[in-house]
Amino acid sequence: MTTREILEKTKAAWPSVRSAGADDKNRLLLSMAEHLMHHADEILFANAQDVEQARGTISEVMLDRLTLTKQRIAAMAEGVRAVAKLDD
Repeated sequence: MTTREILEKTKAAWPSVRSAGADDKNRLLLSMAEHLMHHADEILFANAQDVEQARGTISEVMLDRLTLTKQRIAAMAEGVRAVAKLDD
């Protein structure tokens, strides 16, 4: 699935997410965190391709920001879990 397709699906789903209750939103967020962790190897593979494509066209600092690791993915998942703990 392309980034554009993902964005189009996200936009289409927004009305139902916007009107969902706090419990449903939190379940969605926790599911997102779990999917990040479950698909970490796939994400890392795709990210490595992106980084390689960008090499030579952006600065090393930007490459570092673009580069994901298992630790960075885990931190993303933890951030999403933290959002789920916030009041709606």
